[in-house]
Amino acid sequence: MIAARAWWRRAERTQPILAAALAVLGLMTVYSANADWGRQAIWVGLGIGAYVAAACFDYRRLQGLMPGIYAGMLLLLVAVHLVGHAALGARRWLSVAGFPLEPSELSKLLFVLVLAGLLGRPSRLSWRTFGLVLVLAVAPAALILTQPDLGTTIVFVAVLLGMLFAGKARPGQLASLAIAAIVAIPLIPFVLHGYQRRRLEIFLNPYSDPLGAGYNLLQARIAVGAGGFFGQGWLHGLQGQLGFVPERATDFVFAIFAEQFGLLGSLLLLAIFGALLIRLLKAAAVAPDRFGELIAAGVFVMVLVQVVENVGMNIGLLPIAGIPLPLISYGGSATITTLAALGLVQSVVLRRRRVVHQAPDPVMQWEPELERRVRIAPTW
Repeated sequence: MIAARAWWRRAERTQPILAAALAVLGLMTVYSANADWGRQAIWVGLGIGAYVAAACFDYRRLQGLMPGIYAGMLLLLVAVHLVGHAALGARRWLSVAGFPLEPSELSKLLFVLVLAGLLGRPSRLSWRTFGLVLVLAVAPAALILTQPDLGTTIVFVAVLLGMLFAGKARPGQLASLAIAAIVAIPLIPFVLHGYQRRRLEIFLNPYSDPLGAGYNLLQARIAVGAGGFFGQGWLHGLQGQLGFVPERATDFVFAIFAEQFGLLGSLLLLAIFGALLIRLLKAAAVAPDRFGELIAAGVFVMVLVQVVENVGMNIGLLPIAGIPLPLISYGGSATITTLAALGLVQSVVLRRRRVVHQAPDPVMQWEPELERRVRIAPTW
């Protein structure tokens, strides 16, 4: 473990500040949505503990644990189907010591780790490894899709594609995935459940059923529009306060935020997310090995896709898929998983190699070629 003083000196300080700002804004929005903000505060506290633990932990020790991590992920997802709790037409939760654990949320991070372990080789990705990655991705994606949980499945697919690209996949391998996706598009309606197909139809024309399937989207749009430029003010959004927006603390939390803080506040929120994503990319750039680089890249894709999809579905640019807004939406599993993922990226940054400038030795200044020396100093 790195000493406390060295830890603070080498830590990525901007990233936890941005994450803390998002968590505070999330608590404010959850409170304004009349949800259990006290429980959310507890989950944020647990998430902070997970962040610190993950940052102090040497991420490289995980590289040899990939089979166990993958098996644990599948075990949790299978347990959901066997003994999980159902709510809102989906079976997604396990009760662990009274805590409602959502394994699909935890699986996002575990999937990133598994892919980083498989793709973290310096050479170009072989077709054999490429096929193994696809085979290993099918089982968890299928288990999540049949919960049903289309949103998390979308995140899984995006993480797979993003990490294959970061893992130096061959152009032919990426092209084969594109062809497979084109062929699979006509089959999507047969895979989705009835309400999921209805969501796609409503996305194209929400006014076809304004009091039924299109109600959620229309009310979210009204809330976003009601915010105007400066917003109605915290705790003064009528759509949220009067309960017109359904699922206002989870799926449609951005609509509640936009109504209260307006376009200006929404742009600020997106700017914070953008800055956080930039820090994740910089973490990937300074990673000491391919494994760490791919962990940071995978977390980047995981956060990016959730932000784009949640905001997009709140303003009607993307179909409703039930994806939470990281650190803003109400939910323990999602909050703790996101903070743990950011903590792992911090662990990568803490163990980066650094360039150390060594001052010239006065005794040797007569030799011009030795006047300035730079060495690479490992930190472990």
